[in-house]
Amino acid sequence: MNPILHNLVNLTNFSDRQTRGQFWPYALTTLALMFVVNAAIFIPVLTESMERMRAFAAEHPELATVQRTATSESISIRGHHPELMPDFGLMIVAIGALAVAAVLLLAAAVTRRLHDRGKSGLWGLAPLVLLVSGFAIMSALFRQFGQSSVDLTLFGVGFINNALYLASLVTLIIWLVGPSAPSENRYGPAPLTPPR
Repeated sequence: MNPILHNLVNLTNFSDRQTRGQFWPYALTTLALMFVVNAAIFIPVLTESMERMRAFAAEHPELATVQRTATSESISIRGHHPELMPDFGLMIVAIGALAVAAVLLLAAAVTRRLHDRGKSGLWGLAPLVLLVSGFAIMSALFRQFGQSSVDLTLFGVGFINNALYLASLVTLIIWLVGPSAPSENRYGPAPLTPPR
């Protein structure tokens, strides 16, 4: 069966085992789709913010410095003008929604793949817990954006959280790319791989 179809049919199957060949085409397709949707959301938001900055710079040249080269444009605006910034709240909600969608689409497949390596599917939760706490910290930091001071303790906690998230994600990926356990384990017999 096609790996993508196989994983879509098994979205709620958190038992059994799954080979690399069954997992990676589906996982990479899901992640690529998430990046495309992410770009479709953020490019218009950032473009609109840039257009507001251009219009402000044209209307208030005394408050703006515009530098253009053949390949780039930089606009520096003096003073506090939050209306020119992108809607960070919307961006956080969109990122969160995409993360939830990715988790829902990948959770069972990751669990089965970890089972194939002889590991509990619960290991897949470590990056998820750190991702959720990272969103909460980032949201709190963005709410402080434009204020006279930023909570440096919260910034430090966010930095440590992100470092732990990256470490757990790298560890998970290493486990997911590893070879199948060659024999039966507590999650079932070794999956059959189709002949080449």
